[in-house]
Amino acid sequence: MRRRAFPETIRSGQPQIGAWMQIPHIIVAETLAQSNLDFLVVDGEHGPIPPNSLLDILPATERYGMPVVYRVAWNRIELIKAALDHGANAVMVPMVNSGLEAIDAVSSAKYPPAGKRGAGAWRASNYYQKDAEYRKDASSSLGVILQIETREALNNLDDIASTPGVDALFIGPADLALSLDLEPGKLTPQLIEACRSVAGAAKKYGIASGIDLASMEDLRQIQEIGLTFFTYGTDSGLLLEGGRAIAKDFHETSMDK
Repeated sequence: MRRRAFPETIRSGQPQIGAWMQIPHIIVAETLAQSNLDFLVVDGEHGPIPPNSLLDILPATERYGMPVVYRVAWNRIELIKAALDHGANAVMVPMVNSGLEAIDAVSSAKYPPAGKRGAGAWRASNYYQKDAEYRKDASSSLGVILQIETREALNNLDDIASTPGVDALFIGPADLALSLDLEPGKLTPQLIEACRSVAGAAKKYGIASGIDLASMEDLRQIQEIGLTFFTYGTDSGLLLEGGRAIAKDFHETSMDK
């Protein structure tokens, strides 16, 4: 039920926090699925996780009811369709810069008449045992999240946000900063103003907006702007942070010989 309700939760604007999975291994998936996060983003753009890796990852996350967003490498129907046919709860599409690109992304994720996704949700429909039921509910039970990462996208926010079938706009702060000639990793006034524009467009059309947080210290300020959908941290980063914290505690508390 948690997985099926996930896109609805996104659309409601209820605050959500997730983390990035970039290590393509079932043990990582199964461990993160028990983290009490609201969702995982399995990264097929900047992580070595093609859609067919979901065949191992999704059974591990589903065991604990963890919703999975799969970020495709690019706005292409074969990648979006493959992720959903495997059983992902939502797709995140990077570098969406115009209303036409938004329409194309949504269309790839929806069955006719709303889109052009082809029948054949082999695993998502439990190997066709529930194919008709799956197709009937697919439009409402699957999420489409579009990334805003360029100056061009900011100039076309109304066209992107007003596209029927979009559940959330998600800011990629590093690429957006580069596009605005800013240094990534810093929450500058110019980047904050861009976030405000994205949040405003999303609110205007009744969808959610979010961002990848560089620091939890930024959360309150970002929430005040109106964003509700967040990611923070990667699997490799969490490993490094945990290991370094243990090493720091040990060396600070152990007795010198």
